Amino acid sequence: MLKGYGAVILEGAGLTLQLALSSMALAIVLGLIGVSLRLSPVRWLAWLGDLYSTVIRGIPDLVLRRLTFYGGPDLPNRV
Repeated sequence: MLKGYGAVILEGAGLTLQLALSSMALAIVLGLIGVSLRLSPVRWLAWLGDLYSTVIRGIPDLVLRRLTFYGGPDLPNRV
């Protein structure tokens, strides 16, 4: 049934795992930065962390994904 496609499927599974792990690492780093800013004793850093948290939590996930998917590739062209 999968004659000749086993290597391609394994390669795709490996790439999927790499993408999932790197996405998780990026999310953890961004989350830690946001929390550090929000808990900062410096007033403007705490405000910046609060703003980041409010914006990210306020936008529904599906809308954020669509903005990233459709707007992300166009961003380098505009810069």
